[in-house]
Amino acid sequence: MSYVKTSVGYRRRSKRSRVHKRRVFAFALIVTLATLGAWLWNDGRGGALGHGVSAKSPTTRAPLSTQAPPWTNSQRLALAAALRGAFAPALDGAESWSLAVAGPGGQTIYGDRSGDAVAPASVQKLIVAASALDALGPNYRYHTIFASREPAGDGVLEGNLWLAGSGDPSLQSSDVRNGIAVLLRSGLRRIDGSVVIDATAMSGPAYNPHWDADDAGEDYAPPTSGISLDGDTVESDDDGQPVWTPMQDVQRYVAGQTATMLRARGILVSTSPSLGAAPLGTLVLWNHKSAPLSVLETHMLFVSDNHYAEQLLRTVGEEVTGESSDDAGVGAERLFLTRLGVPSPGLRLLDGSGLSHNNRVAAITVTRLLVAEEPLLYGLLPRGGRDGTLADYDFTTALGRVRAKSGHLSNVSSLAGYASTLHHGRVAFAFLIDGSSADPDASIVRAVDRLVEY
Repeated sequence: MSYVKTSVGYRRRSKRSRVHKRRVFAFALIVTLATLGAWLWNDGRGGALGHGVSAKSPTTRAPLSTQAPPWTNSQRLALAAALRGAFAPALDGAESWSLAVAGPGGQTIYGDRSGDAVAPASVQKLIVAASALDALGPNYRYHTIFASREPAGDGVLEGNLWLAGSGDPSLQSSDVRNGIAVLLRSGLRRIDGSVVIDATAMSGPAYNPHWDADDAGEDYAPPTSGISLDGDTVESDDDGQPVWTPMQDVQRYVAGQTATMLRARGILVSTSPSLGAAPLGTLVLWNHKSAPLSVLETHMLFVSDNHYAEQLLRTVGEEVTGESSDDAGVGAERLFLTRLGVPSPGLRLLDGSGLSHNNRVAAITVTRLLVAEEPLLYGLLPRGGRDGTLADYDFTTALGRVRAKSGHLSNVSSLAGYASTLHHGRVAFAFLIDGSSADPDASIVRAVDRLVEY
């Protein structure tokens, strides 16, 4: 998702405001508390896909209910006519589109080129989110540690101090400072060696080669690293307003910052910071655990954090294939979709975030994934017209009835998620439109409003 490139009017225009909100991780924690409560809430109407109220934990898988009244042929035809009318302005002259609505069991209720693979933008984050929950579990936590060969004696550590990461996308400088405070309380005053950064938990280039060159240097396209810190961005001041730019060399930046933080607390370091893998059998001096994966994904999906998605992709690759690269992560996603029986015509995945213009996903792939993973994904998505990137979507009938993931790149608008209909319970939908000269977001909003009336 490229906030800068979007031309639609359903979100706040201030980049600084958006970035500031995205950097405040406490937002994700607040949202998650509301999300957990939402599992006991009916969205005001519909419950689990097809019927009723779902009071299940987001960590619980369960068969989808099929007790909602079935769609008759006349209702399907009426829905198709209503959606065609809603989409008509956006599809007139559009380059490509893929539209689908699915009910319990994944049966297609509505489809227009539903098997055509198009650029999905940030809707693609649904794939990495579901794959990570499957491979790692919702309670998975990243660990970042300070370690040494031996304990410090009389306040002196003989040898190096390692800071080893596992790819935690949420790690902040304040977390590292807290770790240093733990070292200080343990009595450490001097390191007769170096601060060594271990980022070997992830492999591959820092920047995805499939990303548009125009995105280079933008805050929404930071590098990926095994020792991610502060979203791998650096904060600076622009006329009194905070601005973030991507780090150029994450590992060396983190090494320098860690050495500076140690000195600021009065811990002397004998030699310059360096990079390298921590040896086996090191002593853990501090172990920082991230929030659970379900919390991290709530943040990622609510504010569409590209960095979280890219870090997750490599983590999934490591867990499933033993290799922590983008290619391995994409391979793991494909295995996951195949195992679920999700059709994937024309599927092309080049990153985790959907930032590449060359990704291709069909609406039928997204809707079938949403149906299969509803118990895990539903409560992690923002509410249309109320939360996250959907806060400015001007839903009417669908207000309070939709949870979804938005996606935007230049010439790409998409929305996919769940809608609670008046008479048929909850359905899954995916509306992906590329190359429209009109206002595709307005058409998508109208379509969702029409959908929930059935």
